[in-house]
Amino acid sequence: MADIAAAAGVSKATVFHHYRSKDQLYGALINDAVAGFREQLVPLLDAEGDLQKGLKQFAAAHVERLAGMRGTLRLVMRGILDGSPGSLKALSGGAMAENFSLIVEALRRAQQRGAIRADADAGLAAVVLLCTTWFVIQNAAAVRRNPDLAVTATADSYATELARLLYLGLEPRQAPRIQDPS
Repeated sequence: MADIAAAAGVSKATVFHHYRSKDQLYGALINDAVAGFREQLVPLLDAEGDLQKGLKQFAAAHVERLAGMRGTLRLVMRGILDGSPGSLKALSGGAMAENFSLIVEALRRAQQRGAIRADADAGLAAVVLLCTTWFVIQNAAAVRRNPDLAVTATADSYATELARLLYLGLEPRQAPRIQDPS
């Protein structure tokens, strides 16, 4: 808390006046970090149109959003890795969990209308969509140096390939069989 106060240019007492505990401050940070997520990103997945295009738009918007909050992401990840009560609450019952559920629900609606395989796990697809971006943003310097990850050079190329990979999978496409006319 002393480090936070110093970074903010206020006294430690001022920080404690607004946030009674580290967990309360952490919760406020999480809520601020996810504010607007639903309005900005989730509608992109809920379109009735081209789901692959919606996934690409979602991934691109998510990259842009996370790129502007690297410090917050580091703090969130540290809390998750440390198993802090605030981070566990945010992931299991807070705004982050609600936003995650909205993405899963959008993917399930896409399954119901036949835009996604019925046997695909919507929860895992949401994890891949979100966590891949977290990883790429948090490790941008190392990722940029890896020639095998050249696709991450721009947000657009990354979003396009992530959406394509998530939507189409890794299974090779088979050429259509031509019926023997005889």
